[in-house]
Amino acid sequence: MPGEDRTDARDTFSRSAERYLVSNEHRSGPDLEIIRQVASEQFPTVTVDVATGAGHALRVASPFSGSCAALDLTMEMLLVARVHLSGAGLRNILYIQSSAESLPFGAGTVSLLTCRIAPHHFRSITAFLGESVRVLEPEGRCIIIDSISPEDSQCHQFINETERLRDPSHVRSYSLRQWQDFLHEAGFETISVTLFEREHTFRAWAERTGLDEEGIGTLEKRFRTAPRAVREKFKVKLDDEGKVCSYTDEKGIFLLKKVNRER
Repeated sequence: MPGEDRTDARDTFSRSAERYLVSNEHRSGPDLEIIRQVASEQFPTVTVDVATGAGHALRVASPFSGSCAALDLTMEMLLVARVHLSGAGLRNILYIQSSAESLPFGAGTVSLLTCRIAPHHFRSITAFLGESVRVLEPEGRCIIIDSISPEDSQCHQFINETERLRDPSHVRSYSLRQWQDFLHEAGFETISVTLFEREHTFRAWAERTGLDEEGIGTLEKRFRTAPRAVREKFKVKLDDEGKVCSYTDEKGIFLLKKVNRER
């Protein structure tokens, strides 16, 4: 629509909320099992899910939590999350429209903070991490899941440029080394890092953000004509007609603890 800022995540996700609810890539994965495990072991008093999307993370965490807050920049996403989670019988959740860089909680009031497959949209990753550390209670837990960009500069550039073509609100996917530096500087202790591959069905992946046929064609051509090293890195698969049917990237699951600096 004329005048809209398509670099604003609200533009993409206001149009795509329902597609993220039913997406197999978002409603399943080893990251959800880790969130479930941590919540079931910690029984957090307060759990906050930043950029909650359709609420998949809270669906597994809230049964073990005293109270929860689902935060998202986009009201349409919050409405979808509320229908999803209340339909699952989960009543201990407050829904808040908020950015990730300015969390509406007091210092040291959150027991468990989760953020799943969203930081690559954040305008300031350091502001988000700083806010996360601020609101967590001493030695509170944090679980962050996001795409991991390859260290190789050619592959790093390719995937970030491709993601921005698919969704202009994409800011940047970071390498594992960059993530580790960000987390250390923010004041987190890393308990564990789990990497896993995610194969994306090309058509579903391209359509999820509301891309039109011309845009989908541009992305497909980009994958088909990428340098061989890039195609091999992302395991680009073609069908019998030479069309892209899938590609694979890497995700990282960071299980973190707030460092108690008073010790």
